Amino acid sequence: MTVKRGVAVWILGFLTFLAALSLIAVVIYWTRVDVGPNSILRPYLVGDIISSLIGDSRVETYFWISLVVTFIFLGFTCIIAYRKLPPDPEIVKMFVKVGGNLAALREAQEATATQLATSIEDNRKTSQELFKTANTNIEEAKNETLAMVEKQEKTMQKVHRDMVSTVAKVGETGEEMLGALKKHETTLGEVGRLSRQGAAALKGQRAELDDIKIRLEEIEGKLVPPKPKLKSQDNPEKLKGIGPRLEEELRAIGITNIGELITADPAIIDEKTRVSRDMAEHLQATAQLLMVPSIDETDVELLLEAGITSRKELADQDLVQLSKRIREIAKTHIEEGKIPKDENPTIEEISSWIRMARY
Repeated sequence: MTVKRGVAVWILGFLTFLAALSLIAVVIYWTRVDVGPNSILRPYLVGDIISSLIGDSRVETYFWISLVVTFIFLGFTCIIAYRKLPPDPEIVKMFVKVGGNLAALREAQEATATQLATSIEDNRKTSQELFKTANTNIEEAKNETLAMVEKQEKTMQKVHRDMVSTVAKVGETGEEMLGALKKHETTLGEVGRLSRQGAAALKGQRAELDDIKIRLEEIEGKLVPPKPKLKSQDNPEKLKGIGPRLEEELRAIGITNIGELITADPAIIDEKTRVSRDMAEHLQATAQLLMVPSIDETDVELLLEAGITSRKELADQDLVQLSKRIREIAKTHIEEGKIPKDENPTIEEISSWIRMARY
């Protein structure tokens, strides 16, 4: 269909060109001093044909005929060139296929989210059981320590009674009293040592419990997946660069959410809205990258400048090569004051982008 239309435009354009040349020739001939509007004109090549059809033609008559024919051919050329073509069936099939792929992707994401939620719930139950066991162990250790202290107090009381009894028995014997006092001192030292050991054991168990709690919090934080900045069902206005007026124009052509914006033809957006084709492609690339979890607007700017314009391109990247490009771009942005130094992505963050883009 496009080839036929091009051939027709070329032929009509050529005929328009010939008619315009004929009109120019008549005007030049008419401007001669010895030629008037009633003079007879026999043009080259087609003069005999015109004379056989309408007889000898005056200059004025030939001028108006050439002018009318030029505008007729020009009008047909414009009509065929700017007539709107019917939608290409291949493009329609492509949209249907893209819609099916998006539906399958949405189902896969929902299944993954359900699986992650189940895993998080299982880990939470495991953590609760672990905390319960740890608290039970601490309570038991506390009871054992209290029992030990109580036993030590009873031992000290018994030692004291023994000492009093010994002193009463020895009477005035100094050496036996000195030996009893040394024995009592040794016993008290042993009791103090046991008390210190019990306190140290309790402190160690408390430190171990705190360490276990910190590790469990880190594990739970790693299991919770980051949320993307954009979802396919979000309004287009949530994307930076799309205001209320542009959103109304997009809704007028059937684009009501981010998913429809990504799958739309940039040429249609260029034709039906104030947005150029390049700007439409930029908005589509930004939306795709913001749908990848853990990527924000600053990260998108770095990725776009690195030449990454789609989720698939990000998923196919080599971690080392992409990290080198991002590091150079981020260094320039930091020097120019576009981004703070603490927002320079690490290799671990870039690895997370690639991994999330592959889901």
